[in-house]
Amino acid sequence: MAAAGVNGDVPVVNVFSMNCWGLKYIAKHRVARLNEISLRIARATPSHDIVALQEFWVYSDYLNLREKTRGVLPYGKFYFSGAIGGGLVILSKWPIEQSSMFRYPLNGRPTAVHRGDFYVGKGVACALIRHPSGRTIEIFNTHLHAPYEEQDTYLCHRTAQAWEIAKLLRGAVQKGSVVIGAGDFNMIPSSLGHRLISTHGLVSDSWLSANPNTPDIHPPGASAQYNIETMGATCDSVLNTWRMPGDTLPPPDTVDPYGKRLDYVFHSPTNSSIRAIKVGMTEPMDMPSQTGGKGGAGRNCTLSDHFSVEVQVALAPNYEQQQALAAAKNPSPIPTDSLVDIAGPARAHEAKLTQQVGEKEREKYLPLGIIDEIVVVQREYTAQEIDEKRWRIAHFFASLPVLIAIHVVVWWTQHAAIAFMLVFVSWLVAVTGVINGLIGFIFLGSELRALTEFAEEMTLYRQLAERAASQSKFGGQEAGKGTFSIAYDS
Repeated sequence: MAAAGVNGDVPVVNVFSMNCWGLKYIAKHRVARLNEISLRIARATPSHDIVALQEFWVYSDYLNLREKTRGVLPYGKFYFSGAIGGGLVILSKWPIEQSSMFRYPLNGRPTAVHRGDFYVGKGVACALIRHPSGRTIEIFNTHLHAPYEEQDTYLCHRTAQAWEIAKLLRGAVQKGSVVIGAGDFNMIPSSLGHRLISTHGLVSDSWLSANPNTPDIHPPGASAQYNIETMGATCDSVLNTWRMPGDTLPPPDTVDPYGKRLDYVFHSPTNSSIRAIKVGMTEPMDMPSQTGGKGGAGRNCTLSDHFSVEVQVALAPNYEQQQALAAAKNPSPIPTDSLVDIAGPARAHEAKLTQQVGEKEREKYLPLGIIDEIVVVQREYTAQEIDEKRWRIAHFFASLPVLIAIHVVVWWTQHAAIAFMLVFVSWLVAVTGVINGLIGFIFLGSELRALTEFAEEMTLYRQLAERAASQSKFGGQEAGKGTFSIAYDS
């Protein structure tokens, strides 16, 4: 990447984003790895101007990060959300004038304790930074819900999350701010969420802005080096010690069947452009205690299970870059079997919903067919949650007479052992009944209302898209005029 600063008369901002895998008690070598990440951020050449980190859960790790980076990034914010924090951090070379934490209305289930998304309160960390040039830069840092399963039961939640951050990005663009949306989006470039963000959010994928002809999925037999340098793969690379198949790190030309791009930096093309972009933090660190198990046996380990994304953003539009992206021809659709092998069944299914098209420059609205697919996803998931709410509430009310009956039997029984067993059973009935009652009345009630809100917003969006399509078809007024219009040329 070229040196930071001003390129001609145009200021250039260096942006860094990384999922740091900093789960307390679970992430191996957490303290040492996050300390090394902090040191490398502090020593980076050219220095980073804005840093967005995900899965930076532990506040003591954040304090260490601030201590190490204060000389180059004197301003920072750790964002608090949920029961154990959102894991989001933003650092800046310039003062943060405003900050807020937007929590996603749909964000996992309380019953999925082992996944934790519901309890960490995932959302969007927002910061407004005043650049020395006088421009306002708005940063949006996020971590979307992962698929986890082959049958992606969280697709509706992740799509709703993409819609929410797209609205935040869109609002900032319409205010005239330079907008940067960074994070672990848990989606491949041809996914439903990517299409939503790049279209409704009025932003472009920085990697595609710099490399418009990049295919969405790497070709069969691609090497790890090719996936990183050409495809921008940040996750599941065989060059990552937490993902490699053997005990030692393979050479860069090793075939990398699962490497994919899940981490992104989006930017507003109306007032910014991309000078350079790369995948970073690929070099392992020394870790003498790493002699086996997950992470390999080579006495070193990669800094996280993700690599970083490092971008040089010029604070001026580049119309040639936009035209190149608009002119880039989408590759022929990848056979479903190949897509499943590389991206997994859940992400392959999501890419199928968009016909494997992740971004179209100057697209003002999603095609009606894709909007209908989103509505179908929402309706199917809603029907599933309505059924779950019914049986959980039914269990709650059914437990009441059962508890009364058990207590009556305990009162009349003459055998201590039987009484003890009945009391134990009544305890189980009471606890499970109360838990299901709380989930049914509170969580599922709240979730169904959030789903209804999402559905109504998509209905409004579809009406606007349909009107715009009709106007375009009959040569009418400019599509999308009004509240949801996109002013690319202003």
